[in-house]
Amino acid sequence: MHSVSESAISIDEGARTRRMQRTRAALVEHARTLTARRGLAGFTVEELCEHVGVSRRTFFNYFASKEDAVLGNPPAALTPEDRDEFVAGGDRTGPGSSPALLRDIARLAVALFERNDFTREQHRLRCEIVRSEPQLLARMMSLGESHQQDFAELIAAREGLSADDPFVRVTVRFVAGLIHDAVDEFFRTPDSPPFRDLLERDIGCAQRLLEHPLDLHDPTGIR
Repeated sequence: MHSVSESAISIDEGARTRRMQRTRAALVEHARTLTARRGLAGFTVEELCEHVGVSRRTFFNYFASKEDAVLGNPPAALTPEDRDEFVAGGDRTGPGSSPALLRDIARLAVALFERNDFTREQHRLRCEIVRSEPQLLARMMSLGESHQQDFAELIAAREGLSADDPFVRVTVRFVAGLIHDAVDEFFRTPDSPPFRDLLERDIGCAQRLLEHPLDLHDPTGIR
């Protein structure tokens, strides 16, 4: 049974988490609004902090740069528990043989998506800003590559492979494409199904595509 003091600590931690989420969301929203109005070079971190009512030091507790605030990075991250559970789900009968790998990747993707607080309007504004600010596009691509490398290392640890193994590289890029398609449709379509359903549908389409093994040495292309 939890003591009264433990319950109080839990409540305080919950309140602190909600306060941090509100501060982060306010920084992102105001950074995007200012960028849409003036361009990325049209305001300073100090000015953004003044709009939100926080210190410069507080800003850098959330974001490494003004660009990251506009992009909303870092997004919700995998927790140590997420990572441990994912790696532990691997089948050690042989390298790269985990039968539940795709399912568990999908579950991680859904968990991350549901922890993020993007609205359709914020996503639309983010896309418009990125198209108009090449510097942001370069930053977003760099972050995307970093996230993919991190995920490759996680899959490699689970599957008993090296991070540059072709199986790992193809898996990361293949699944990233499916996730991107599901995210794009979710935000683009006002009455879209839940992200979870969209991703499950896209994975099903990919499985149908790959159900017949290829033999490119065969003139017909199919064994």
